[in-house]
Amino acid sequence: MITGVNFSSLFADTRTNVTEFVIRFYNYCLNREPDQEGLNNWVERLLAKKITGAQTAESFIFSPEFTAKQTDNKEFLNILYRAFFNREPDPAGFNNWLSLLNSGYSRHFILAGFINSDEFIRLCNSYGIKAGKIDPGAALPVVQVSLTTFPIIALHGVEPVPSGRYEISNGAFDFLLGTLKSYGYQTITLNDILNYLDKGKALPPKPVIITSDDGYQNMYTNAFPILKKYGYKMTIFLITSIIGDKEQTRKMNEFDWNISNIPHRPMLIWPEIKAMSKYGCEFQSHTWSHRIIRNIPIEDAKNELLQSKYDIETNTGKPCVFVSWPHDAFSDKVIALLPLTGYRGALRAGGGVIDIRNLNLYDIKRAPLTGEIPPEAYAGILKLQ
Repeated sequence: MITGVNFSSLFADTRTNVTEFVIRFYNYCLNREPDQEGLNNWVERLLAKKITGAQTAESFIFSPEFTAKQTDNKEFLNILYRAFFNREPDPAGFNNWLSLLNSGYSRHFILAGFINSDEFIRLCNSYGIKAGKIDPGAALPVVQVSLTTFPIIALHGVEPVPSGRYEISNGAFDFLLGTLKSYGYQTITLNDILNYLDKGKALPPKPVIITSDDGYQNMYTNAFPILKKYGYKMTIFLITSIIGDKEQTRKMNEFDWNISNIPHRPMLIWPEIKAMSKYGCEFQSHTWSHRIIRNIPIEDAKNELLQSKYDIETNTGKPCVFVSWPHDAFSDKVIALLPLTGYRGALRAGGGVIDIRNLNLYDIKRAPLTGEIPPEAYAGILKLQ
């Protein structure tokens, strides 16, 4: 029989160490003190050996709260050094990691390098926690990406005989997709970008995102067959208050009838959306009613985001975590609502091509193609390579 050991004191010391281990991630990764419920949850799971130090660290780094901070690569590395190595970065090591990030390696790959290191294992051991590891196969370098800059194309309507500057012809849309195909581009979705940033999932060598705002029926009747012709997909931002359940409840674009040169057009209905979603097209939010969201009470703005998200997720069974701002109008107060309402990013109407190396998810640029632009100019505007 072993005597002379105070097991209650031993357990108390262990709990203290584990608590301090968790608090460091709140402090260094989230830049705040822990909430008691969250802290207790992490501590209990670690004490019960249900999770490892590696799993804890990974969860903090890829949490929505951390991602919403939009850290650049330098800030990201500084946090890893302080949280995982308990020190400031050495210049040689820091520059090596930074070079990898800037050349297209995913943050998940970099994180694996820190977590699987002897230095992190020693840190975990000092707190009496099993370190664990990240499977290298889940964090391979994204060497497939050859372009770090690529376009997110912004459209509205596609019609055989377009009217107004916000519509292009069926022929122009076909020309656009044929041009992208000839340059070797492959379409991806916004959720593909999240999987790249969060999990290191590879993107194609030359990615492109095709988007359309509002949710016109011509996306189904005119654009969809052309997409399928090229094996492409697209992202459509829906105003969910004007999406009907069936043909008898199909609505018109009344939200824009007070604007000159905007033709009256029918909108999508949920059966059409479900068919496109099943094919691989993505549906995200253009808010619930298309109001200028920065000009309405903040609670109304919050409801615009929540309701549209609910409508899309309920009808498609897929996540709605991005919004494109109606009229390209937003404010800092509205952007602050995004993490509170379950959104990961927001898109502008213009701004040019994006650079995946320093992408601000709350201010994603797009390249608009409007009716007055000749199709032969598309490649130059989109900076195709």
